[in-house]
Amino acid sequence: MKHIYLCGPVSGRKQEDAVLHFNEVEQVIRYQSRTGNVPICTLNPMRLCPPDLDWHEAMRICVGELACCGGIALLRGWQQSRGASLELKLAQDLHIPVVYIEPPVEFVCLSSIFAAVPETLRYYNARLLQLQKEGVEENIAEDRALAELANRYLDPHGFEYISIEEGK
Repeated sequence: MKHIYLCGPVSGRKQEDAVLHFNEVEQVIRYQSRTGNVPICTLNPMRLCPPDLDWHEAMRICVGELACCGGIALLRGWQQSRGASLELKLAQDLHIPVVYIEPPVEFVCLSSIFAAVPETLRYYNARLLQLQKEGVEENIAEDRALAELANRYLDPHGFEYISIEEGK
């Protein structure tokens, strides 16, 4: 079973809000994993570090755990988080697959997402090409591809490109 690391904003938020956000996302993933028969185990950083731990120590713990995971799931707001951006960069450098759990808050964020997560741009371009081949008018195809990307919540197949190996 692969462990999926939850990556999102923690600093600059009320501790209770961050814990609630990560726990809610974790519950959704667990539910969808069970109903979709996809063996996914989450690694919630909110459970790794005590709330009074300083940022540098917390990042050392989280980065160590992230490096052993089979995937990273980005939560809403990761773009504004120094720690989440660092975790994403590390995941990309280690070729750890990345998927979005929640859509970006606004379409305006997409250019920063495309720059930070190239596989997202590849997904968008592939979907756009497919829609154009189907004869969908260009401006409608662009809007549809963007809408599908922005609403690409984790479903039972959200990590289909992560190989599931026994014992991992």
